[in-house]
Amino acid sequence: MPCLAFIAPLLLAYEAGVFFVGGPSADVLRTGADAWMRRGLNAIGFTDQWILPLGLMFVLVSWQAFNPRNWRFPPFTLLGMTVESLILAVVLVGISRLLDLGFVTLERHPVMPLQAGTVSPFAPFVGFLGAGIYEEAFFRLCLIPLFFQVLRLLQTPKMLASAVAVTASALLFSLAHHAGTPGESFTWFAFIFRWLAGIFFAWVFVVRGFGVAVGTHTAYDILVGWFGWHF
Repeated sequence: MPCLAFIAPLLLAYEAGVFFVGGPSADVLRTGADAWMRRGLNAIGFTDQWILPLGLMFVLVSWQAFNPRNWRFPPFTLLGMTVESLILAVVLVGISRLLDLGFVTLERHPVMPLQAGTVSPFAPFVGFLGAGIYEEAFFRLCLIPLFFQVLRLLQTPKMLASAVAVTASALLFSLAHHAGTPGESFTWFAFIFRWLAGIFFAWVFVVRGFGVAVGTHTAYDILVGWFGWHF
């Protein structure tokens, strides 16, 4: 329930932003993971624009239903999750800077989540919200448990299964940013940093939960992409 209460405003702001900022070209604003999952749903006949956000909320409610924890939680939990997300995002900015120092001799292209053809100054902000929610939903909430359970069925030791699931989901997270059209031009810096960032987000998800992972991802994208914050 804290995760659901935490991401619900972000989810609503993203979907509203896509609708109001995108206008007739609303689909252009949809981030990679969001667009991929929608194409997959469309292919099997689920075309309603609210099917994905409602599905995500249903998953979280179902998760709570099968969880022995109480449905109630202190309101200050959400404030704590916000502060924790900001702190972890700043840590990731620091990791980015340290990695950058190791690649000073290589050409580096900045990460620009803005989709081609968007004109509103708020379009990048909308994209950052969507990336934080749906990339975490796909690569962490869906893939990590899936990989982990498959590995456990194959009799892989629990710790090794956890490490492989985290690493594999992070690798796919990094590769996905260079796939398709328009995919980002490949650079070793971008690829390795996103792999490390994927591992970072994955362990945040495993240790601190889905809500904090979404908050950290969103805060990082906004700090770097919106404010241009680099150490």
